[in-house]
Amino acid sequence: MSRSLIWYLRRHPLLYEVRFRLLSKNVTIDRVENFCYNNINKTTDIPDIYFELNPLIFEKIKIALSDLDKAKRIAIWLRNNIKGGPGLGKSSEMALRKMINGEGGVCSDFSQVFNNFCVINDLKVKEWGLKVLSKDPTLNGGHAFNEVYSKEFQKWILIDVSKSLLFYPINPTIPLSIFDLVNLKNENEKVKFSCFNENTITDNKRITDIYITSNSSPFLITNYCNKTYDFYLDKLNFLPEPIVHGLLFLLGKSYAFEFPKYQ
Repeated sequence: MSRSLIWYLRRHPLLYEVRFRLLSKNVTIDRVENFCYNNINKTTDIPDIYFELNPLIFEKIKIALSDLDKAKRIAIWLRNNIKGGPGLGKSSEMALRKMINGEGGVCSDFSQVFNNFCVINDLKVKEWGLKVLSKDPTLNGGHAFNEVYSKEFQKWILIDVSKSLLFYPINPTIPLSIFDLVNLKNENEKVKFSCFNENTITDNKRITDIYITSNSSPFLITNYCNKTYDFYLDKLNFLPEPIVHGLLFLLGKSYAFEFPKYQ
């Protein structure tokens, strides 16, 4: 298959938009609140490479960590050991191997591998996307981030793994969930963000544009069965990834983009 055809299948805006519409649906807030990645992805379904690397994330840690501290530790290790690059869209094992080898990784790839590290560390996790509409063409498109559930705070907390960020109200107390952030935006209240990784350079303007000032809509990525996607992406690796994703859609095994209805 020619390079131009592969690019067309992977990146053409029209095909991307068609795919996005097919996968998107509106759901209730309760549906979103009650879903987490761990519901359909068990520890036994996670590839061995995650277990092999996991001790490196927590080496020299001698004390018990809170859920949020564990999530931050995973996010810091990923950001400090992966330089990033082109989007991958590979199986979870291949994506992690390529990212560690310096062969790529965008926000959605970071979210994908973060999900699996959370599962094996007994952290409840969700993966979110943010559909951004802006007159600025560099912002149009989207961004991926996660939420983890903190037993200590008894709530979900938004964590941006690729940018090492947490979000807070103007008087920082407890980190925000995505619903907290949306509500504060709707009420024209100020929102702060904080980088928890000293090795990360924060682009404050871009973060503000993406999360706070832009016209953006969050959607939850549901029904992503890691074991199923890994099987098909590896077995059919001679095909462009969008073709494999399309096949899974036709088989009724695809993930979905669920937009919570606020009213």
